[in-house]
Amino acid sequence: MHTHNVNSKTATTTPPERWGAKDQHVLLPAGEFTRQQAEAVAAAYSNIAIEDDQGTHFRLVLRVFGQMIWRVWNFQPDAGADFNKFIVSNGVRKQ
Repeated sequence: MHTHNVNSKTATTTPPERWGAKDQHVLLPAGEFTRQQAEAVAAAYSNIAIEDDQGTHFRLVLRVFGQMIWRVWNFQPDAGADFNKFIVSNGVRKQ
């Protein structure tokens, strides 16, 4: 699935013209991400949360049936690119 990042400073969504509204994904920028971007993603998905919050750094975690599938620190160089793959394949959008 292709994604389209409009602004790397905010979490983005895939373009609605290609997929139905229910198939839109809220995604992170490809590299490091901010707390605001992580909060936007966590607010959009029922199985994604911010954990291990150290103030300046934290982890975004994706779980399926309570089991951790992927986690990433916000300061990792390719954090968003790696996590976005799991958002697309395993993210559960909130209603």
